[in-house]
Amino acid sequence: MTRLIRSELLKLRTTNMWWIFLLTSLVFTALALWINLEQTDSELTNNYTAYPQGDPPPGLTDEQKAEFEASQRQYEQEEADRVAKAHAAGQLAKYAANVYTSGQFFGLLLVMLLAILVITNEFYHQTATATFLATPKRTKVITAKLITSALAGVLFWLITTAISIGVGVLYFGAKDLTNSLGHWTAQQSILLNLLVYVLWAVFGIGIGVLIRSQIGATITAAVLYTVGTWAAIIVLTLIHELVIKEDWVLESAVYIPPLASSHVVGGLAAQLGDTDLPPRWAGAVVLIAWAVILGTVGTLITRKRDIA
Repeated sequence: MTRLIRSELLKLRTTNMWWIFLLTSLVFTALALWINLEQTDSELTNNYTAYPQGDPPPGLTDEQKAEFEASQRQYEQEEADRVAKAHAAGQLAKYAANVYTSGQFFGLLLVMLLAILVITNEFYHQTATATFLATPKRTKVITAKLITSALAGVLFWLITTAISIGVGVLYFGAKDLTNSLGHWTAQQSILLNLLVYVLWAVFGIGIGVLIRSQIGATITAAVLYTVGTWAAIIVLTLIHELVIKEDWVLESAVYIPPLASSHVVGGLAAQLGDTDLPPRWAGAVVLIAWAVILGTVGTLITRKRDIA
């Protein structure tokens, strides 16, 4: 098995696709990191003091001035209460978790596509026959490809997370705030994000086995991941608003792999609004179940299918 894994790693290292995918992931991570930092900054900033309203407009009556000043005092108090909640340790940890897992959405897509190429390249370049003749036990070959793709997922996670944490720590330090790295909420998000990257690599291998066409597999996976994710949110929201006005309708989003991945790091709640979602570990369980199904089905198909 070690020999097979080394062989698969060599195949991956000697092609351009892995570092092209990695560079693309870094670009998306930088973009997501900038957006997440802007959102965090807006949540932590007191808009009353940052953007003062100034004196009442001229020409107001005494009653109108009193109403203006009362509304300003109310706004000042609301902003003070909001910012106080945002600076609480638990809420800061949620903001930090969001920053430290920046770029997950497109990072997972790229890891999945890379894993698809790991398996479909064998059919595209017509090397599958030679590979399976050299190692007749096809399960070992698929397992080696799974491990190789998982290691690639770990690499993507490690580099993007290191960048996100580095920039995040600098940001929170500049704001004179705790970086929340010692808080379990942030730690859990970072560790579960690692698991998610590995599982999406497994998904890629499973899809690549089910759809041997390289173009067909990559396009199908990319469309289902991107368009399918937002379509699922829209459909579930419409069903909840118009047909079945029960909380379980929105909660079922956790069973959809991309949304389960978002839920694992705490991002799904922001997409669905005020919804009582299951614990984040439930999203990990869903992803593991999908990975087991795709991995098992893919392995069984490969063992039975004619490679020629």
